[in-house]
Amino acid sequence: MEEDKKKYLEALRQNKGKLDERALGESLGFSKEYTDELIEGLMSDEKIEYSTDQNCGYKVKA
Repeated sequence: MEEDKKKYLEALRQNKGKLDERALGESLGFSKEYTDELIEGLMSDEKIEYSTDQNCGYKVKA
């Protein structure tokens, strides 16, 4: 899962809010459920935060 979290985090960084979080996960071959698990893990690791100012509900913390 750690490698997938890194992969998703990098994709989120490059996405710049264009795709929503689940569509981004699906573009990487992840199911919606697994994408939700990755998001939970990244939130716990304090690598991402919730955001309402773009299509994607999450953004990488600076």
